[in-house]
Amino acid sequence: MKVFQQNIFGGEDEIISTVPVIVLKHKEKDERYLAADIEVADFSDPDGDITMDDIQDAFIIVRNDRQKPGQPEIDEVIAHSEAYKAYMLEKFGNRASISYDVAKWLETYEPVNIDMPVDKFNEAAYANDWEPVKTY
Repeated sequence: MKVFQQNIFGGEDEIISTVPVIVLKHKEKDERYLAADIEVADFSDPDGDITMDDIQDAFIIVRNDRQKPGQPEIDEVIAHSEAYKAYMLEKFGNRASISYDVAKWLETYEPVNIDMPVDKFNEAAYANDWEPVKTY
C-alpha cells in the first residue's frame, strides 16, 4: 500500500508506504516480537510473542515526526519505565506488581528498527491513540 501524503508546508508531496519504528525482537526466537499487552498476545507461543504478520500488536516505539527512532527514544522509554517502577515500589513496597519493566524486557528482547507498513501502523495508531498516517 502506498499512501499519498500532502506536504501542507509548501514542500513537495510524498508517497510513503512504511513508517520507521522500533519493536522488541526475542533474542532466541526467529521472527518473534514482544506483544504490546496480554490482549493481543499470540497464545500459540509460550511467551505470547507475536509474528511479523501481527506486528501492529507489538510493543512499538515511534517518533511523533515519523523519523527513524534510535537510542534516544529507547532511553526515553527506559526512563519512563524506571519512573513507573519507582512510583509503584514507593506506593506498594514489595507487594508491587510491575509488568512495565523495560530493563527486564531487554534481558530477553533486543530493540530492532523495522519499516512498518502504513496499514499495520495505522491499526497500531488507532489501538494506542496515536496520530495515524493520513490516507487521503
